[in-house]
Amino acid sequence: MDSTLLVAGLANGSLYALLALGLVLIFKAQDMVQFGYGEFFMAGAFIGLVCYVNLELPYPVAFAVAVACGAALGLAVERSLIRPIADSPHVTLVMVTVGMSFMIKGIARIWFSEDIYVLPPIFGGNPIHVLGTVIAPQNILVIVTSFSFMLALLILFGFTAIGKQMRATAETLTGARLVGVNIGLVFAITWGISSAMGAAAGMLAAPVTLLYPDMGARPLLKAFAAAVLGGFGSVPGAIVGALIIGVCELYIGVLIASHAIDVLTFAVIMIVLIVRPRGLFGTAEAKRL
Repeated sequence: MDSTLLVAGLANGSLYALLALGLVLIFKAQDMVQFGYGEFFMAGAFIGLVCYVNLELPYPVAFAVAVACGAALGLAVERSLIRPIADSPHVTLVMVTVGMSFMIKGIARIWFSEDIYVLPPIFGGNPIHVLGTVIAPQNILVIVTSFSFMLALLILFGFTAIGKQMRATAETLTGARLVGVNIGLVFAITWGISSAMGAAAGMLAAPVTLLYPDMGARPLLKAFAAAVLGGFGSVPGAIVGALIIGVCELYIGVLIASHAIDVLTFAVIMIVLIVRPRGLFGTAEAKRL
């Protein structure tokens, strides 16, 4: 049972990692926390539902459409809501993302009301047995797809021109401007990638969860806790923190009680902020006095 729980926990953790990376990308680029990020998760799930169930598209096509629409939504939000106030105080930017969250949920309620929807399972048949470990095919899809996105992101950062510009902007906004980096383009691409990852996580989670307009709140909290644990601003930290939380919550739910799973999220946030505010992989800021 231990190995079975481990695989299931890694699947949950890989979903949280996609969301945590999306939060970290925007935080590194614009020094803000995107509190409306859970709605990109919700949007990806509902767009996938429409494509897969109503339009009867194959799952890979529905997944691609959901990711593309998530990226387009992120670009639209950045261009219409964030860019006009990009130089505003941090609190203003955060409040705009909160307002955006309610706006997107309101639009979802217009189309889908308060009903609860279910995406049919992608894979039928029995679970796979490997060396005594019971693995659900959906978990394999989640882990492989999530880690593919993470690998693509690391390649983007390390080996492409736009990735290096994104890293330079995250390091020093003023310095990036001075060397000719197109800051507006970097912000737009960052939002597009971040939103696409959120939509991908929603589509991957849709077959194993319930779909409703407020479904993004809980995954957002898990992703936020993962980013805090790993060190807000650290890409490797977001991945490691998410996997730790994904595995721990499964073991806690089975060995203690399912009610304790949500307690873990808030406990992680509070303990890390008290004991080690910079997280596992974060670095302390040095300021000249």
